Amino acid sequence: MPLTSSKPDPGAAISGYCPPPALAEVIRDLYLDERSGVLVLSRGGAEKRVFLDRGMILTVSSSLEDERLPAFLAGRGLIRPEEAATLKGLDDRQAAEALLKRGLLSAQGLQEANRELAQQMLTALFRWDGLEYRFEEGAVATGPIETNVVVSFELIIRALRAMAGFDQIKAALLSQDRALRFSDQMYLPFEQLALTPIEGFLVSRVDGQTKLRDILAQTPSSEEAAAARFLFGLLILGLANFVPAIGPGPLSCGDLVRGEEEKRRREDREKAEILDFYRLAQGGKPRALLGASEDATSDQIKMAYMERKGRYQPSRFLKKVRLDLREELQIIEARLLEAFLALRSDKLGAARATGAGADRLVNLDLEALSLRKELTKTEKQSVEEERARMAEQFFAKARDYWKMGDYFNCIRYCEFASGYNDRNAGVFSLLGQALSRNPDYRWQKRAESALVRAAELEPFNPNHLVLLGEFYRAHDLYAKAKKEYEKVLALVPAHPQARQALEDLAKVKG
Repeated sequence: MPLTSSKPDPGAAISGYCPPPALAEVIRDLYLDERSGVLVLSRGGAEKRVFLDRGMILTVSSSLEDERLPAFLAGRGLIRPEEAATLKGLDDRQAAEALLKRGLLSAQGLQEANRELAQQMLTALFRWDGLEYRFEEGAVATGPIETNVVVSFELIIRALRAMAGFDQIKAALLSQDRALRFSDQMYLPFEQLALTPIEGFLVSRVDGQTKLRDILAQTPSSEEAAAARFLFGLLILGLANFVPAIGPGPLSCGDLVRGEEEKRRREDREKAEILDFYRLAQGGKPRALLGASEDATSDQIKMAYMERKGRYQPSRFLKKVRLDLREELQIIEARLLEAFLALRSDKLGAARATGAGADRLVNLDLEALSLRKELTKTEKQSVEEERARMAEQFFAKARDYWKMGDYFNCIRYCEFASGYNDRNAGVFSLLGQALSRNPDYRWQKRAESALVRAAELEPFNPNHLVLLGEFYRAHDLYAKAKKEYEKVLALVPAHPQARQALEDLAKVKG
C-alpha cells in the first residue's frame, strides 16, 4: 500500500539524473518549496523512496527486503525474527502501526529506529556514483512517524559525510575568494544538532568575513575532508551563503563547478597571453613591443607605452596567474620601459640632428614645439622615478633569492636592478657576493669588480670594505686584503672583524 494518498501531479513532476552532490540540492529545493510527496531514487534495479512532508524528510524506505523496517528492527534485536516474518508484505508505515498496536515497540523506540534506518539508507544513497530520480507529488500519510526541520537537516548533514564525488566540489570550494556567512532567510538551532567537535568549531568560524579555505586552514589535516563536507552541507542546504554570492538564488553545484571551470579557462587564457608577450619581450625590438609605427610621434610612443603597460598590469589578471607568472610580468614591465626609453632617445637624437632644443623634445608634433621647459623636466623626473622604482623592485627580488640560496636568480635580478640604477652600492655588494659563489675565474673577476664598485659608491660604509677584504683574503691576496681592512679601521678604529682579520694576516705572514 503506497504512502501517498493522492496521485502525482504530472505538471509538478521533477525527474532526471544526478551525481550525489546534486542530490542534496534536489532535496533542498523540495524543502524550500514545501512540497510533499515521494522522491524516488534508483540505480541498478535498486530503489529507495524518501518521503517528504512539506519538504521535511519523514522516512526512507527501500525495495530491498533486508532494508525494510521489520528486518532492520530484527537485526537490532528490537523484535524477534519470527515477529518480523509476520510483517512481511507490509510497507514500513503499515509495519510500524502493527508493531505499536501489538505493543512490541514503543512510540519513542519507533521514532529512534525510523531515524536510524533513514540515516543508514540516505548515507548509502549519497555513496552512489550517480542515480536517477523522480518526484511524485502528493500528500503523505505520516502515520506514527514524526519529523521536523532539525531532524531533516541532521539526516542530510550526516549523510554528506560519506558522499561520493566530492573531490571536484572541494576543489571548487577551496578556490573561492569569498567569505561565508549564515543565511538571514534560513535559521537552524545548531545547539539541537548532534554536531561533532570539529563541526561545532566550524559553526563558530562562519562570521561573514572569513573565507572558506581560511576556515579549513584552521582545522587539523586529519579533519579537513570532513570539515569541507560539513561546510558544503551548510552551503548547499542554504544555511550559509558565499559573500558575494556566486549567482542568484540558492547555491547550485553546477554553478559552483562551472564557475571553477570558467575560472580555470580564464587562467589558461591569461597565462597564454602573458607568456606569448614575454617571449616577444625577450628578443623583440622596441617598436614591436610597443606596437608603435616608424613615423609615430613622441606622444604616440608614450600613449603606446602606457597602453601596453596597462594591458600587462598585474592587477588585471587573476590572483593565481599573478603569483605563477610574477617574474614574467616584472620582466615585461621592465622591457616595456626600456623600449619606451629607447624610442624616446631615438626621437631626441633625431630632433637634435635637426637643431631642435632639448627642452622641447617631449612632443615633436609641430603644434607642441612650444612646450615649456618646466614640463619637460617633469617628464624627465617621471621617467627617472619609474627607473628607480623598477630598480628597487628587482633588488628586492634579488634579496629574496639570496635568502633562498638561489644564487643564479640572485645574480640575474641584481643585473636587472643595476640596469635601471647603477648608483646603488647595495646591489653591487649583493651581486659580488652571489658571483663569488661560482669558483670559475671569470665569475671571480666579475665578483671583484662588483665589490669594488660597491666600495667606490659608498666609501664611508665599512661593510663593503670588509667584504672586499674577505674576498681578497679568500684568494690569498693578502696585501690587497690588508689594505681594505686598514681602510675599515680608518673609518671605525674599534671594528672587531677588521682588527681580528689583520691579526690573522700577521700570523700568516709570520
